[in-house]
Amino acid sequence: MNQIRKDFLADEVRAVDLSGWADILPARYTVLNASLFGDVFLRDDYLGAVHMLEVSAASISHIAKSEGEFREKCILDEDGWLLRPLADKCWDAGLRPNPTQCYGFRLLPIFGGEYSCENIILISWREWFDFTADIFKQTQGMKDGARVLIEVNER
Repeated sequence: MNQIRKDFLADEVRAVDLSGWADILPARYTVLNASLFGDVFLRDDYLGAVHMLEVSAASISHIAKSEGEFREKCILDEDGWLLRPLADKCWDAGLRPNPTQCYGFRLLPIFGGEYSCENIILISWREWFDFTADIFKQTQGMKDGARVLIEVNER
């Protein structure tokens, strides 16, 4: 049976805990969905605007005035929010996430990691959100170009 690649994670992602990102999120929001790379699309419940939380870059940006505009722009993805060319390369290379996984970066773009298939792993999207939120907390307030030391502890 031939699998079909989608642009978004499973609907269960809408219930993801984003409390680790609270400092940069709108006061009240609804998770609309998340890309295959774990970037979360949020609707501001007060203003109706849509924001993109780029978890691997530890940033959030306003991307659409409304949910309707957001969904319309996703059709062609001219703004590149869904990273379709990279997702296609990963898919063709055999990296095919199951419903509990997303694409993660071996070296996060916030640390200079490349948007390339060689820098991609499959990871549980729940773990990815927790991991990137932890990195966000530890690097919040650091200036661009600041040196960081990453220590990996084996479990």
